[in-house]
Amino acid sequence: MIPASKTRYWFGPAPELLLQWLSRQAYSKCFILTDDNTSQHCLPVLLQGWPADRPLHEIKVYAGEQNKTLQAAEYIWQQLTLKGADRHALLINLGGGMICDLGGFAAATYKRGIAFLHLPTTLLAQADAAYGGKLAIDFMNYKNHIGVFGFPVAVISDRQFLKTLPADQVRSGFAEIIKHALLDGKKALLHLSEIQHLQEVDWSPFIARSVKAKLKVTEADPFERHDRKVLNFGHTIGHAIEGLLLHRKANPLHGLCVAAGMIAELYLSHHCCGLKEKTFIQAVSLLRRHFPDPLISEADFAEVLGFLRQDKKNREGEVRFVLLRKAGKAVLDVTVTEEQILEALDFLVSPPDPQPKPVT
Repeated sequence: MIPASKTRYWFGPAPELLLQWLSRQAYSKCFILTDDNTSQHCLPVLLQGWPADRPLHEIKVYAGEQNKTLQAAEYIWQQLTLKGADRHALLINLGGGMICDLGGFAAATYKRGIAFLHLPTTLLAQADAAYGGKLAIDFMNYKNHIGVFGFPVAVISDRQFLKTLPADQVRSGFAEIIKHALLDGKKALLHLSEIQHLQEVDWSPFIARSVKAKLKVTEADPFERHDRKVLNFGHTIGHAIEGLLLHRKANPLHGLCVAAGMIAELYLSHHCCGLKEKTFIQAVSLLRRHFPDPLISEADFAEVLGFLRQDKKNREGEVRFVLLRKAGKAVLDVTVTEEQILEALDFLVSPPDPQPKPVT
């Protein structure tokens, strides 16, 4: 496995940058992992004018988080084996966060690890998921329950792939950009609060800012021993909601679940860590403007609590949260009561009024 600091990062035209990279390498074979969507919309863009003497052997899986499973990983291992991939092969992951997670996991475990490269095609992957070295599959509907740390040889982020995205995929990526802004500070949050229509945004500066913020954290703490945990803000409740929806075969988008998780965890931040009311209201208003659907109802609370009990940050039977003391200042390993979690979930599903209510 290569060190986190050795990964190369490029922003620009993927076909040219990938060819330049491959011309300097000596991989025995190159494979490219796609899903139903990227095989149809992105792979032809990548292969336009591609030289015949540098074949890319396609492995295609079904799209959607519900397919980020052990069975999908087995299929990739099977195809790599049947197509003659040895330990000197390269797997290129062309897709969103699901493909980066699944393909990276399959590569990191095939023959004890082969090289892999990410070509992120969604806003969420270009702003977040393709970076940081977390690789995983979902198991028993628990999000990223089985995984490893492993770092790509390179990440090539090409904005032209964003032109293929439907509106919900853009919103999903925007949620992670909001998370990075909340962790960065009040100025970044104010900048995002000015956005009204997501389809009209030039995402380049926002992606660059998010990637810079994430790499600063992950390269200092690549294996999440301490400070990297800040990136889990919104993901404790967000992953629980996502797990519940996966269990119900609802095919949730990760960013929409994270947005719901951030609304609930902002409530906990306000009541448990002293997040100021002004920042609390501003952040919740931004999230509810773009993510009005809470995804769950009061009838789901007990099941959400069940999924929370399997969160990877838990210790000694306690659910551990990353919360905010202020924009730009996170607090790690915060324990809260079940009653407070239920109040946060109630705030999430209540009518869109960001005003806090008293804690009982």
